[in-house]
Order: sequence, then C-alpha cells, then structure tokens
Amino acid sequence: MRWMTLLLAAVVGIAVHADQPTAAFSGFNDWLGSETRGVRIGADGRLRLAPNLRRVGQLPEGVIWSAVPDGSGGAYLSAGTEGKLFHYTGGQVKPLGQVKGGIVFALARLGQDLIVAPTGEGKLFRVTPSGDVKPFAEIDARIVWSLAVEGDAVIVAGGSEKGAVLVQAREGSSRRLAELADETAFTALAADGQGGWYLGSHGRGLVLRYSRQGDRLETLMDTPFEEVRALAVADGHLYIGADNGLTPKFSTGQLERREGYLQADSAVTARSAVLRLDKERVPETLWQSAQSQVYALTAWKGQLLVGTGNRSRLFSLPLGRTRDGDPFAVVQELGTAQATAFLPSGGDLLVVGSNPAELHLLSEAQATEGTLESKILRGAPLADWGRAYLDAETPTGTQVEFQFRTGSTETPDATWSPWTPPLRSGERPALPPSRFAQFRLRLSSTRGGATPIVESVTVHWAHRNLAPVWEGVDPMPPGLVITRTAPPDDIGIERVPLETQKLIPALGYMGAEKRSFRRGGQSFVFRVTDPNADALQFAIRLVPDRGAPLLLEKAWKERFFSFDTLPVPDGRYRLEVTASDAPTAPFNAALSSTWRTAPFTVDHTPPSIAELSALPEGDGVHIRFLARDETSVLKEGALSADGERWLQIVPEDRVFDQKEERFDVLVPRDALRGDRILVKVVDQHNNEQTAAVTVGAAIKR
Repeated sequence: MRWMTLLLAAVVGIAVHADQPTAAFSGFNDWLGSETRGVRIGADGRLRLAPNLRRVGQLPEGVIWSAVPDGSGGAYLSAGTEGKLFHYTGGQVKPLGQVKGGIVFALARLGQDLIVAPTGEGKLFRVTPSGDVKPFAEIDARIVWSLAVEGDAVIVAGGSEKGAVLVQAREGSSRRLAELADETAFTALAADGQGGWYLGSHGRGLVLRYSRQGDRLETLMDTPFEEVRALAVADGHLYIGADNGLTPKFSTGQLERREGYLQADSAVTARSAVLRLDKERVPETLWQSAQSQVYALTAWKGQLLVGTGNRSRLFSLPLGRTRDGDPFAVVQELGTAQATAFLPSGGDLLVVGSNPAELHLLSEAQATEGTLESKILRGAPLADWGRAYLDAETPTGTQVEFQFRTGSTETPDATWSPWTPPLRSGERPALPPSRFAQFRLRLSSTRGGATPIVESVTVHWAHRNLAPVWEGVDPMPPGLVITRTAPPDDIGIERVPLETQKLIPALGYMGAEKRSFRRGGQSFVFRVTDPNADALQFAIRLVPDRGAPLLLEKAWKERFFSFDTLPVPDGRYRLEVTASDAPTAPFNAALSSTWRTAPFTVDHTPPSIAELSALPEGDGVHIRFLARDETSVLKEGALSADGERWLQIVPEDRVFDQKEERFDVLVPRDALRGDRILVKVVDQHNNEQTAAVTVGAAIKR
C-alpha cells in the first residue's frame, strides 16, 4: 500500500503568509540531526529497516581503546586509562588482567597469547589466557597505535622521540624497519598482501607503503587531513579513513561524549573523509563529513563499513567501483559516542562502542522494528504545531507509525509531553503551544525481508505571535531633535544649552540618525523589542493632565520620535506610545502593547521679574528683585553691572528649587559703568527673561 496526502489549503496558506514555517525531511542531510535505532538512512534520503543490531556486552570503563578477535568468536579488549584488559567470551565480559604503564592503544594475538603495548613504556608484554603478564620485547616506540602479527613476529606502528617508527619485534628482541622524522607517528597499519605493509601517519596525514625489498618506505598519498586513523584492503583497493584533530584526543585519554541532536552538515571544512586508492593508485574521495570523525573501517558483506563518532553511526559504502545502489548510507547507530572497532564474529560483526563502553553484534538479517526521532523543531519563541504529512510505501506486513511530542527545554527531558498516540498522515496533534517539538517514526515488519520505505515527512506549524515587549521610552533634554537628516533650521552649537551639548557630539550623526538642537523641540527614544522579530509601527499620542489626548502619529516607523512643542499649551503631559507588529504579522493575529512616559512639562513662557530695585548703600549698590515662573522651577540668575558680562548669582536661600525666588545682591560701586543694571533669570526649559533698572530707582510689576 502507498499513500501520499496533499493539502491544497496548506499551499494556499503559504501564499497568503509566506513566513509560516514548514520542515521537510526528504534528503539525506535532512535526517542527519535525528536519533535512529534500527533505521537505515539512504543517500537518497529514504528510510528503511536496518540490519539487526543488538547489544551483547558492557564494560565499566568509558572507552575501549583496542580490540582483537580471540579466535573463538569473542574478543580481547583494552579499556580505561590504567592498562586494564578484558575478555569477551560466551556472551560475557570478564576481567583478564592489567599491565603496567599507561593506556593500551594496540593489541595483537600471537598464538593463544595476547601482545600488549602500554603507552610510555617502550615495551611489549605477553599476556596468557589466564591473565599472566610477562615482558615480550623492548621497542623503540613510546606510543604504539597499531600491532599486527607476522609469523612469530609482531609488527609495531607508533611514534618515538625521533618521529614515526615501524618496528619488528620477536620475543626478547626488536629491530627498526622504517622511520619518518617529519611525522609524529604511524597511526594505522594493514598488510598489503605482498609481504609489505600499508601505513597511515599523523602530522601530514600520509598514506605510505613499506616494502621488504630494501626496507623501502614509499609515500602513496598526501591526504588533506592531519592523520590517517584506519586502513582496510579489499579486492586490491586500499580504503583510508582520515581525520583532523583525533589523535590528540586519544593521547589525553578522553574521547568526547556523545553529541546531542545535530543539525545537518553545514560547515565548510571537512573533519574526516573516506578515500580510496585503486589498484592503479588513483585516489578518489568516497565520503566526507564536517561533523563525524572516522574511527574504524572494515569490509563486510560486499560493503565498506565506517565506524564514526561522536554519534557512533555506522556508514556503509559500496566496495569497488559499482554504481548500483546507494553511494553511501547510515546503516545503524550504536547509541554510544564512538564506534571504534569492528571484529568478525562468525557470520556477524562485533562492533565496539565507547562512551559508554559497549559491544554490539551486527547481523545481516533485517531488524523487525526501528525508530527515528527527528531533530528538535523550534518555535520563535512559541509555536502552534500543525499537521504532518507522511509519504511512505508500506508493503504487506509492514507499517509506519508517526508520533509527536512537545516541550519547553531544548533537550527532551521529563518535563516534555508524552508521545502522542500514532497519528494518521495529516492528523493534527492535540498539543498545547510550546517552544520545541519533535516527531518519531516507528518502522516495523512482520514479514521477513520486507521493509516499509519512508519517502518524506513534512511538518507544518505557526509561530505564536507575541506582543511587543517594552523596556521604556527615554525622554531627551528639551531642544534635542533626532532626525534622519539635518532639520532645515538647524542652529549652531554656541546657542545650545550646555547639558544638551553633551548629548550632541559636535552635532554629528549617531549611526543613521542626526542629532541637533531646535528651540521647542522634544525627542524620545523607544526601547522596545518584538519576540517574533516582527517589524513594528507606533501610534503616538500626547496626553495632557487635563483635556483630550492629541494624536501625533498613527503609524510611525522609527525607534525615535521628535515633535515641536511650540504650538502646544504650557502644562504637564505624558507621551503614550503603542507598538504594533501589524507591518509583518497576519492581519488577524497582530498584537500591540503600550507604554506611557512619566509626566514631562511643556513650558514656553518666560519667567517674570518684579520688585526690581537698585539703591545705593555705602560703597555699593543694593539690588533686589523677585523672579517667578508659572510652570517650571527656576534654574539660573545673573546680572550685568557693566553692560558687557553677566555675573551668575544665587537666590537669598542659595538654592534654585522653586518657581519663585527672591534675590538680594550687593554690587561694589567701582564695578559699575554708568547707572544702568541688567538682571536675567532662566527656567528649567531655558526660557529666559531680562529687566533693566537705573541706580536709585525701583520698578514694581
């Protein structure tokens, strides 16, 4: 049976409001952020049931560094940072022994015994099946990355203080076969089938061949990576697993933990690749990734398996140059951080995982059930989750179930909703709005060899519109004007009050804004954001303490606003600003929020001066006057006794803190020029008044 649901309304909805999000999962990269168990992801993006994989063993240590077959379907393992050895046999993992030294990165089975190379010792040890440990040979290598058996000898690939070394060791003796001072170490080793050895290095990521004829070392390839971690030979072709940045992590004894739900590969620089040298030594890149790193390679059942981290995915690549089938696929996922080794186990394959340390058995038989949990879908910041449409083929005896869940944390936890019951394609989940969501596919088959095929999944949702969020509206000092271009009556800096000058950097531009001074101007700066990143417009009203509000702007677009207060009567006002996301939100979903400023005063009326007198008194002139303002507190007083310069004065109580202030000043007679004296007062809004008096006279107003 095959179904494909098509919804015309969804298409029409997208035309009406193009910003409504959808997520389509149909290509390989679309699925890479998912968690899979028993689901195969093909290069064409199709999902099928995978080869069966089951966990068969666990170790208390976090990382399994090396593994070799025991010859009976089991395996010898080195794990942890203290040289601990284990034996997997009969479905159980048992401690075998421990060798002195550091981490054991390499093992080899010589006869019934195990050859072990602990880091930093410069020695090989022989370990019997009963766990007895004794020295085997001293070697010129401080770190050993790979061991192989050649008759009664052991071939050692590693690094010394002088560079990369290849050593042959027999019991009680060893000799150096080859060295490469320019490389840190030989990190991979594989027999070439002609009595020689293929080698991979760390440093420049070289692929080399060591030939017995003349102990010759030949470079076959200079990869664009730092190191070659794995080599495999099949049908005369050499397969190479190359990485950046992996060997230093091994050296510290700490591999990275399993990564969470990933996004699709988006970085430009590849972290790893699988390359092939054919029989004519022609290189070809078969696969590369900006996220995964290659830990192990093996040829199995007509395919090359690639063990990767840090999601422990097993990739498969076709052997040879066949163009039939997928060029690559994800065939399984262990659920650990790394897949670090492959070992044959009868007709099956033992797969070694780390973080946590586990053993899994991969079978050629198809799994009967598999699940895929999608990458996390995100609302901005909340979403109403809509319908999902599943395109799948379900042969007789197979089934695909679709489920949905939501939550408020980026990583699913106990606070998330449970999975919904299985949903039909096009059925909307009954879930409340949330920030995050995820779907799950469950593929199953009751008929051997038959598998459902998922072609695509498309999920629809709408971001829940939220009202703009205000932080405040900041009033600027009276007279400061903010515009996109300079106002036509912009005046010079010398006429601007000092406190306003400090906010106008030489009347220059602040970004795209022009700040200047104009008498009667009043400006405000809006501090407001929209949770959905919608464009905003502002309705602006001037609200007096008494009387009806005055609409200044209906759909203002800027985050600042300036207006001329000269036509406005003196008094106390508030600015009411309503922010709306109507420019980009759907008409029937637009929201708004309002902010009212603290009261501010509009005052254009200058103070008055009364009771002004200038009477001789001794050697001076006594000047008295009363200043009063109807709206604002006075802030400045001054007098001029010579007609040229103003002398600042303070009121009788020495503090400018009232609308009415009385002044009483004695001026020395020798400071006078003529018999005329000027006085001046200024209010908080820079309105000023002056008056003149003749010495010996008094003026009453």
